Amino acid sequence: MKKILLFFISLGVSLVLNAQTKTINVIPENAKIIQKGLEVGQGSYTFKIKKEDYVIFRLSAPGYIDKTVRIYKTNKSKTITYQLEVDEAYNASEANSDLANKSMTVNVKDGISIDEAWKRIIFYTSDLFPDMEILDKSSGWLRSAWIKQDFVYSTIRTRIEIKEVPGQDNLKYRVKLQSEYAWHECGGGDECFKQWDRVLKAYDQAIRDLVNALQ
Repeated sequence: MKKILLFFISLGVSLVLNAQTKTINVIPENAKIIQKGLEVGQGSYTFKIKKEDYVIFRLSAPGYIDKTVRIYKTNKSKTITYQLEVDEAYNASEANSDLANKSMTVNVKDGISIDEAWKRIIFYTSDLFPDMEILDKSSGWLRSAWIKQDFVYSTIRTRIEIKEVPGQDNLKYRVKLQSEYAWHECGGGDECFKQWDRVLKAYDQAIRDLVNALQ
């Protein structure tokens, strides 16, 4: 029994002696340092590597590309610094959970005819969305083709769909701006694109102008 106890004591002492204390620094300073799904620090974190050979951290900050790093016990550096890459798509867009991928009902102002409303819709959408998949004046239905914009790490695609709401006393349209992103490492197939709760700034203002023109 004493031998077993001495063995575990010896093992514990060995682990403590072999533990490596290191500090991870991240730029920008507001970057979250995440280990096993839990935030353990922000900008800087000091930790120990004990029996394992390495530890894994995920580094994340708004406006930057997430980065996963692996720090080995054999790394002789006591302090390791990482600088996150700027996410160009993030900085070229705005957070807009009310507009991105959601239908918005627009009540057309009294006195604006169907023909006039349709002209305004075409005027405010054709510059940014020159190619149309659906353009049916009789049913008041418009859907543009996807417009893709490439950034360093991702591709953003955007399209607009406008439908007249039938059976209403006053003229109404449903406007939906679809905004999606895909990482380059996945490829350009439809299966790579996911809904994005942000909108590229040019489209954000265009939709606001369209809504104002109808109201």
